[in-house]
Amino acid sequence: MKVIASVTSDPKLTFERVRGSNINPSQSSFLVRTSYLESQKASYEVRLALRVLIPKKVEFIPGDLVEFQGRLIKSKERRVAALLIADEEFLQLSKVGALGQLLAEIRSKFRNQAAAYESNSGALIPGMILGDTSLQSEEFTQQMRRSGLAHLTAVSGANFAIVSALVFFLLRLFVPKLGVRIVATGLILFLFLLLVRPSPAVLRAGLMALVVLLAIATGNRANAAAALSSAVIVLLLFDPFQGQDPGFILSVLATSGLIFLSPGIKEYLLRFFPPWLAEIVAVSTAATLLCTPYLIVFTAQAPLFAIPFNIVTYLLVAPVTILGFLSVLTLPIPLISQGLLAIAEFLARWIAYIASLSDVTPTLSLSYQLLLITLALIIVILFVTSLRKIGIAALVVIIFLGVFSKVSFPGSTWRLVQCDVGQGDALVIKISSSSALLFDAGPDPDLLDRCLKSIGVKHLPLIVLSHNHADHYYGVSGALRKREIGQIWSNGNISRAELSNYSVSKVGAGDIARIDDVSLEVLWPPATSSQFSNLSGDGSQENNRSLVILAQVGQVKILITGDIEPGAQEEIAKRYDLSGISILKVPHHGSRFQSEFFLNQISPDISLISVGESNSYGHPDLELLKKLRLMGSRVYRSDRDGPISLSWRFDEGAMGYIFTSRNMGR
Repeated sequence: MKVIASVTSDPKLTFERVRGSNINPSQSSFLVRTSYLESQKASYEVRLALRVLIPKKVEFIPGDLVEFQGRLIKSKERRVAALLIADEEFLQLSKVGALGQLLAEIRSKFRNQAAAYESNSGALIPGMILGDTSLQSEEFTQQMRRSGLAHLTAVSGANFAIVSALVFFLLRLFVPKLGVRIVATGLILFLFLLLVRPSPAVLRAGLMALVVLLAIATGNRANAAAALSSAVIVLLLFDPFQGQDPGFILSVLATSGLIFLSPGIKEYLLRFFPPWLAEIVAVSTAATLLCTPYLIVFTAQAPLFAIPFNIVTYLLVAPVTILGFLSVLTLPIPLISQGLLAIAEFLARWIAYIASLSDVTPTLSLSYQLLLITLALIIVILFVTSLRKIGIAALVVIIFLGVFSKVSFPGSTWRLVQCDVGQGDALVIKISSSSALLFDAGPDPDLLDRCLKSIGVKHLPLIVLSHNHADHYYGVSGALRKREIGQIWSNGNISRAELSNYSVSKVGAGDIARIDDVSLEVLWPPATSSQFSNLSGDGSQENNRSLVILAQVGQVKILITGDIEPGAQEEIAKRYDLSGISILKVPHHGSRFQSEFFLNQISPDISLISVGESNSYGHPDLELLKKLRLMGSRVYRSDRDGPISLSWRFDEGAMGYIFTSRNMGR
């Protein structure tokens, strides 16, 4: 299909994503408004909003007119009529006007200037000043979200308020009339809005800033409330779909907090703190109190350190914003612009450092049931005075239990941890307090890195990558972060750039090793390939080449199986004596393709299933779960139990091992 359309948003390069066993590469994603559509059967002159995905980096400017070739598919995104999967080749019919090109050039120069620092702090500044988050890595983006600082990574009402408050203060020295100062400040805001592009998000931020300014200037909360209501109505008339946009909702909530809660909190805190500190704590607390309930609903997570993180970074937001803004204005004078940016980047390092602490601080993950209870308690605390103390006590208990489960995990005596890495595998066997063996790396580097940090692993003498499917190897870069790495084993089919500086060995059936008190024997694949029937899914042949390893810790045997399917399972069961295996890493995320002969011969005490929550594959299979439980096996699944740790001890009376588990839940 041919599509002629005008670009309406900045193209953003998506992150690589693992889907099943494959990697979806980065693509440019942006919105367009069509003027002409042509298929093999008909042509139409029609105005439609489309989301475009194109498999390469493009640098369109809103207002460019482009002809695409591609296919239209149904989209779940409500603000667009369809999704256009565009071909790489396109024809640019016309460019935006001179003003648009000038603004794009300014953004590009500033972005390139910030990119030279090659740091998270450098990547943060274009987001804070111009709403340009293209330099931010996926890891840093996740850190900002987990720390409750995500509102800093894009232009917001706070950024506009800082710029306009500076202008408002300076004008006070020369312009005595309040009305004139407000009008002049509004004009500066309009010019700043043009600089960062008048997208719905930026327009929202500008209007919210005017609301906050009105509250500050008049000291009348009623006027500010009326202005906030008017701003929300105008924005929703301009773009009704903003009502479903998390950014819009958070902006309204944060602004409401500054108007309605901040003055009261500040007045209370003035009893204990000096005015400047009371102001900082009040502003951060007010915005966080109203935003956190929505963030809990939206992410099913509660960032416990959001308020302290916001407080300790608050003082730096204004100077970084002002210095960054001045750096943009002085771009024609490189020496001055670069000097201002260097100071801003230095200050922004503290914000980036605080965000990185989210890797080692607890974030409560809430089930939907616990989420509803938590929200009900928050409503009681805010609106039911007679039950407020009971509500606070119950909320404190929930937070305490949640933090305790995080802090106490994995326990001092743990020997094995199954990480929660989504739809993939990552299993860890402990060697010492800071050393462990890693079997598979899951699909997400950040999730794997967080898991290894949470259990204190700094040294990996051996990493095993069972086979060449992305849900088992793609996360390996997370394991390599600031850790000592020994050998890496694979089945010989994996080739990744991040492994080029490490010793990667191909192993197969018959290979053995001993590391500390852990002995390893590779049971599969054999030197000569076997032929098995292909099952539905995304790669039976490679699944059946998975490394299958029998690990023995003391007298406890653990079978780690990759994604082997029934044919390979039965062949292994015929070749080896699998009795006496205590722990089974269930093959292929607990899929329905399992050999009863294989499972019956093992009959494990513990069955571990690493699987993504609400995955589209139907994993784990309910019949399989029933079979395992009928065998007397205790089943743990990461989609419900979260990360799982196991420890064990030999009981003389029972003449066997007693296994103890811990999990962080969901």
